[in-house]
Amino acid sequence: MTLNPLDILALPGLANAAVQSVGSALDRLVPGSNSFADHLKKAQGDTDRLPVEIGRGVEVELSKEQLVRIAEAADRAEAEGATNAVVMIDGMALELDVTLRTIRGVVDQESGLKTGIDAVVYAGNAPETKKATGPAGLASNTDVRKIVGDQAA
Repeated sequence: MTLNPLDILALPGLANAAVQSVGSALDRLVPGSNSFADHLKKAQGDTDRLPVEIGRGVEVELSKEQLVRIAEAADRAEAEGATNAVVMIDGMALELDVTLRTIRGVVDQESGLKTGIDAVVYAGNAPETKKATGPAGLASNTDVRKIVGDQAA
């Protein structure tokens, strides 16, 4: 009977040992560096996002919160390989150089055509602020309506 490599890895504990061995070999390639697992976690997690800047001559005013949302959209576009994107944010369409992380202009949405773009990214709408309301049901309570003077009750 001959064993193929997959049969050998199926032996109890051998696959786990192989993964640990490969991980430590990668760790030894660069002395004094963090472990491969640390690098992987950092790459998968939220690392420092690069900011997005408004280019010279671009007439648009954006809040810090909007710039953060555009930076997140730029991260998503960059992860998909885009270099020139239109970012849709709060009813605006902004042309973004993903590589330089610079807003190049405001897209005229009425023209219906924009060339040289390889991605459209939605940055979402601004978070809505909740209006203050009273406890549920008080507005329809007839006794409460009489107290506050609403004769329609």
